[in-house]
Amino acid sequence: MLERESLAVGTMSAQVANHLGVRVVSGDFAPGSSLPIESELCEYYGVSRTTIREAVKNLAAKRLIEVSPKVGTRVLPFAEWNLLDRDVLAWRLQTQFDGKIVEDIFEMRLCFEPRASFLAARDGTAEDHALIDHHFFELASAHEQNLPIKTTSESALEFHLAIINASHNGLFVTIGSAVKSALRVSSERLQRHAGRPSEDIALHDAVRSAIVGRRPAEAARAMEHLLAAARERLLPLTVDAAE
Repeated sequence: MLERESLAVGTMSAQVANHLGVRVVSGDFAPGSSLPIESELCEYYGVSRTTIREAVKNLAAKRLIEVSPKVGTRVLPFAEWNLLDRDVLAWRLQTQFDGKIVEDIFEMRLCFEPRASFLAARDGTAEDHALIDHHFFELASAHEQNLPIKTTSESALEFHLAIINASHNGLFVTIGSAVKSALRVSSERLQRHAGRPSEDIALHDAVRSAIVGRRPAEAARAMEHLLAAARERLLPLTVDAAE
């Protein structure tokens, strides 16, 4: 049975989808189980059948649920979820920021960000490199001025996205856009718990200098070192959050 909660202001179908999506991802509705029937959802959320159907259609498109005339609305197994969908990823980070998702994120990043750094060094334009420089110096300045965590983390996020875009690999750019929410959450937590900011800046600078110096192999290695260090800093935070 659903327990009544207030929804944030916004498009009602999107807010219903968000609320139900979080509950699916968190395990409140287990794989193989059925969502409440349409009339119950209408009564609970105080919305029309059209709104509920739009929300359910949204979740079905993300492969969280499957709608069948015979069995109703059934939650699909984890293996079938569209894990690169921005909303699904954001919901997972919101409800499951544990060691497993951190490992998943960094294994994925290690598969393409070092190569993106290689390509950015080899194929990036002068304008690409200028933008990477810009975001790096924004990050360094934010640390020096002890600016709010959100400002610092956004600079770090934009630095990584600028490198991915400078690779000029369309698939890398698409992946970078898809996992932006994961990168943002990771960046915010890393900046909040930056033990030695100067070391973090040095790791970013090693990537930057290799890319703008057009040293592809060195750029790839520097990005590997940066990501490995970030992973090692984030994993203990997930343990603390669980305790």
